[in-house]
Amino acid sequence: MKQRNILITVGAGFIGSHVVRHFVEKYPHYHIFTLDKLTYAGNISNIEDILTRPNHTFVQGDIT
Repeated sequence: MKQRNILITVGAGFIGSHVVRHFVEKYPHYHIFTLDKLTYAGNISNIEDILTRPNHTFVQGDIT
């Protein structure tokens, strides 16, 4: 099976963190990239339980 990558932006916010967690758990054969600027709405503690998962990478950045 071909390796698939999924990019989720604003993934450290309240709603985004739940989406990221769902994808990381439901698709262990996909690699999930979370991109978040970590401003007032994004908090790394929302996804700290999945930061060390082998199919997840967090990137602090801005899409603009």
